[in-house]
Amino acid sequence: MKKSTDHFKDENLAFFGKVNASISHELKNIMAIISETAGLLGDMADMATIKNPIDPESLKSYTGSIIEEIQRGFKTIKQMNRFSHSVDTPIAEVNLVEILDLVINLIGYLSFAGKAHIHNCNCDASTAIVKTCPFILQTIVYNALVSNYKNVGPGVETTISICSQDKLVWRIIFSDIQQENNHNFPDDITKDMADSIGVKIVFNENRLELDVPVSIETVTKI
Repeated sequence: MKKSTDHFKDENLAFFGKVNASISHELKNIMAIISETAGLLGDMADMATIKNPIDPESLKSYTGSIIEEIQRGFKTIKQMNRFSHSVDTPIAEVNLVEILDLVINLIGYLSFAGKAHIHNCNCDASTAIVKTCPFILQTIVYNALVSNYKNVGPGVETTISICSQDKLVWRIIFSDIQQENNHNFPDDITKDMADSIGVKIVFNENRLELDVPVSIETVTKI
């Protein structure tokens, strides 16, 4: 029997915690770099008090490093906020490009992740709107990329494109994700999640395809 989106509360909570753990680890790394650089600036200040000359280039480098890490921190927090608010509305109209952009950013906080980018497949990105459960769709896309990077390694680069199949379905295509390298995807939970929002997961030669219905309301309930 097809499960409803409400069935996955435990799985959603686990995914939420896992992603936030990777984000907090990223923020911890940022704070560590800022702390270390601030310590070096403190050493320079101590040297100045005993009338030792300060190297202007070193001072410029240290302050630049701190500014860079602060900007990185703001960007990370922005992604964290985007992810956190994706649970605000269980069913909502969302832009697929924005969903993919968020997941790509979240994946980037994993040490084993490779590169991924979105390639617009001859369609207006602003029209790639679907009514679905954003959090479950994010989970499916995230799990697909994680499975591939774990099995293939961080050196792989994945191109993600979006195509309109018809008035009822959008297709998300992941290049170079082969079924032979992803025996654990989709697992049973991911299959059930996909089924709950009408997403079809298909491996087609050397790529993975996710068919996403324009509206979850068109999904037949069994």
